[in-house]
Parts: sequence; structure tokens; C-alpha cells
Amino acid sequence: MNTPMCTSLGVRKGSWTEEEDFHLRKCIQKYGEGKWHLVPSRAGLNRCRKSCRLRWLNYLRPHIKRGDFEPDEVDLILRLHKLLGNRQ
Repeated sequence: MNTPMCTSLGVRKGSWTEEEDFHLRKCIQKYGEGKWHLVPSRAGLNRCRKSCRLRWLNYLRPHIKRGDFEPDEVDLILRLHKLLGNRQ
């Protein structure tokens, strides 16, 4: 059975508010990562599970590095790209 996408569920779309971010962080702290289908209801959010998962993984995780790369990191990226190219 195909599950409907976020756009057809009548959930909130667009930019996340600080309050939504707070609720998502608290939910992940309490229950941990995973079981993303339960996260919106547990956190009290009117967002789909995919939106919650992507928000956490791409913006809210505590160990995400923000800002410029260090020179050694740039060197590593360039060497690996030269070796591996764009393959996945």
C-alpha cells in the first residue's frame, strides 16, 4: 500500500518555527532517534514524519558542524573527490 506524501496529509509546510524546533528536540531527547512515524504526534507537531526526520538530521542534531571547513578538511574532500569522483 502506498502512503500519501506530506502534501496530501493536511500538515504544516514551510519554514519551521523556534517553538517547533524546541518540541522536536525535546521529543528526540526523550524517545531517541528512529520510529519517525511516531515523532509528530509525540512532539505535538502538525508536520509529517519525513519533515521531522529531515529537520533533525540536517539542522538540529547537536554534532552538525556549521561554518567554514578547515584547510585539512578541504584537502581531504578534494583528494577523495579526485579519487572517487561523483559516484554514490
